[in-house]
Amino acid sequence: MTYSLSLRKYRPADRERVLAVHEAALRDEGVYVEGAPEPDLEDIEAAYPDRGGVFLVGTVDGRIVGTGALRPAQGYIAEYLDVDADTAEVKRMRVAPTHQGRGHGRRIYDELERRARDRGFREFVLDTMSTLEAARGLYESAGFDLVHRERFEDRPEPFELLFYSKRFDG
Repeated sequence: MTYSLSLRKYRPADRERVLAVHEAALRDEGVYVEGAPEPDLEDIEAAYPDRGGVFLVGTVDGRIVGTGALRPAQGYIAEYLDVDADTAEVKRMRVAPTHQGRGHGRRIYDELERRARDRGFREFVLDTMSTLEAARGLYESAGFDLVHRERFEDRPEPFELLFYSKRFDG
């Protein structure tokens, strides 16, 4: 078995495995919320490619082990950050727990940034939970700056979101 990650665009037949990787990664971090609405994962094509974005899957030996997406920044993130037409949002960065620590997340991120630049975006924004140290480390090592914190006390289990931004060079 090799551990080389291959990247490709999402296909509708990938949906169940994408959901399984998503759930496993969040459960492993202790942040999975059963039954939480995730409308973008209900219709990935409408949420990403149809909106000018891309949803990538990473495979090892033909099996999906990671995901990552980008789309024009809008929606709730615009309530917390100043975004414009050349800003893309990074979403759904996940790596199956059994494949973490091998650089797969960084490889997915690097490809997302390349594709964002090719599409004319000049900035990335994203949010992540403050407890997700590996995610924070990835984003900070990729040049993101922490630009906002928001605490959500009105949930059954309060949490803090960290908002990051990165301008692209040139």
